[in-house]
Amino acid sequence: MQALKLSQLLKYFQRRDRTDESAAFRLNIVCDKDVITTLRKRLFWEMHDLGLRALQVTIGPEGDSDQCKLSVLLNCPLAQRQELDDMALRLSQLPEIRRVHWGRRLHGAPTGHRAMFHPGRAHIA
Repeated sequence: MQALKLSQLLKYFQRRDRTDESAAFRLNIVCDKDVITTLRKRLFWEMHDLGLRALQVTIGPEGDSDQCKLSVLLNCPLAQRQELDDMALRLSQLPEIRRVHWGRRLHGAPTGHRAMFHPGRAHIA
C-alpha cells in the first residue's frame, strides 16, 4: 500500500517538473488590409525562428472596411512563453498594427465559427 502511494507521489512530482508541457495560445492582430500579406509572412518567420508552428490561421474583416484581423492558434511549450510575449510586444509596436490581443486559449473553447441562428430556428420570412 505504501509503495503505491510513494509511486503516485513520484509521478506527481515528475509531471510537475516536466519542461515539455505546452498550452494552446491565440494571437489576434488587427491591421490594414494593405499589409496583411507582409504581416503574415513576418509572423511565419518569427514563429519559425522560435521553432513553433501554427495550428490554425484565419484572416477576416475587422470592423472598418480597410482593416482585417489575423488570428493564429498555436501550441507552445510553457518554457517559451516569455519569447512569445516578446514577439507579441514587438508586433504591437509596428506602426501598421492597430491592435494586438494575446493570451492562452481555454480548454474546450470553440475553434470554429458559431452559426448566427440555431439550424432548427432559422426561418425565411
